[in-house]
Amino acid sequence: MKNLTLALLAACAASTLALPALGMELTESWRLEGFQMPESVIYDTANERIIIGNMVAMGAEAGENGYLSLVSPDGEMVEEQWVTGLQDPRGMAIVDGQLFVADNMGFHIVSLDDGTLVETVTMQGAAFPNDVTADDDGNVYISDMFGQTIWRYADGEASIWFGPDDGMTFPNGLFAHDGQIIVGSMGADMGENFTFGTPGGLYGVDGNATGVTPLDGATEIGAIDGVAAIGDIIVFNDNPTGTIYGWRDGDTVELATVGAGAADISAHESMVLVPQMQQGALIAMSLTQ
Repeated sequence: MKNLTLALLAACAASTLALPALGMELTESWRLEGFQMPESVIYDTANERIIIGNMVAMGAEAGENGYLSLVSPDGEMVEEQWVTGLQDPRGMAIVDGQLFVADNMGFHIVSLDDGTLVETVTMQGAAFPNDVTADDDGNVYISDMFGQTIWRYADGEASIWFGPDDGMTFPNGLFAHDGQIIVGSMGADMGENFTFGTPGGLYGVDGNATGVTPLDGATEIGAIDGVAAIGDIIVFNDNPTGTIYGWRDGDTVELATVGAGAADISAHESMVLVPQMQQGALIAMSLTQ
């Protein structure tokens, strides 16, 4: 998830910033409000629309009240309750006309054609399925934050691909990029109320899952939630502060802040999409170089 508890405990900041650094600037283009605890977002390129995951209330005990919404590229609500009957829809990825959505039991597979539920895959033993990404071969990866593992779904089977014994701590955001899986870690040494003695950052896991490497200049930054990319720039965010960063060639710069509760960001072309849980909003921001 992308730390809901941290987001709820942090103070909410309403303003946005655009900080030029290393030739990059991130500014708000539009925002749409009225969502219910929006935790994830993805741009559906084939259908030219944005898909938003609404958790509504966190926890399986709240029931299957989570849903997905459709929004136009210019920020207009298209269909508020497009897919319903989910629990806590979190990270999403698209593969071959199907939408993969993490949820408490594992993940759902939804047809992009009509929004029907194709299948629900249970990840037996997973503690907290969170973000989702897919590589160029169509393999799907799901982070299990509390299990401190990364799962892979391939050939119809889900299994642990990378685990705590491999050096992973509280993985949250995932993004397949340039032959590796980039992981946003919440941190290490977790204490009470989801605080971390060591802040998290970005790490790269090679395609064969043989090791994890910290991204130079992007470690010990915060409780990292979403990870995306615009060209060679990796964009990621700290959930408790809502700060959005850009990383390139070993340098990390602060690009903007949207207040506590910024969750699983996504990107399309030069646009960064930010679901803001506390504000119940989707914020579209433009990256210029």
